[in-house]
Amino acid sequence: PAQNSEVEGMASILAEAPQGFAPAVATLNGMPQDVFAELGREVIRFLQYKAGTVNVDNLRKRLNECSVNFKRETLQSAVNALTFVLRTAAQHKVSADDLVAELHASLIWNDGCLAVLKHLWTDQGKFLTDDSAFSCSLNVGQLVSVDWKLAMAVSSSSCRGLNTPFITLQLKVAEPSGQLVTRSVEMSIAEFQGFAQEMKSMASMLETT
Repeated sequence: PAQNSEVEGMASILAEAPQGFAPAVATLNGMPQDVFAELGREVIRFLQYKAGTVNVDNLRKRLNECSVNFKRETLQSAVNALTFVLRTAAQHKVSADDLVAELHASLIWNDGCLAVLKHLWTDQGKFLTDDSAFSCSLNVGQLVSVDWKLAMAVSSSSCRGLNTPFITLQLKVAEPSGQLVTRSVEMSIAEFQGFAQEMKSMASMLETT
């Protein structure tokens, strides 16, 4: 009975999948199986808090190498859909067989994707569904505040008169012990722009929660 309730929970949540879920799955179906498997592993790393986000630009580059072309926005939707599925499976502690059965019943996943997901969830799903294995990933600090400032590097040890702008971020973090610590990070304008893009990707992914 408990197992049945978990499967029913998975099915009910899939019925409330985010807008654009079916077209996003169609994008996943169009990926080579090895690239889809790599994406699945990266999403699991993200759900374990071992990665800050899923790098959509790298995914697009990898697909281009395989002569498969999708717009960035299309790939972001596909990543969001896969993240939704794997997060839902983890929340309800769904087995690999039950996960594949529920996805197959939706009639929108191809056999190749389902085979990859079954192998992936059998091999790595335990890292998300096992409370003892997953708890260690939650032992992280909590962000309290973010401050930033724009400054100008006027010289360095190897060059005078740089006049190069840079961004300084100060992150105040509450450690699990309760201690407040401040971390400072300096980035060039190009690095900050990349960081900002990653934040936008994370915000888009959070819309699926």
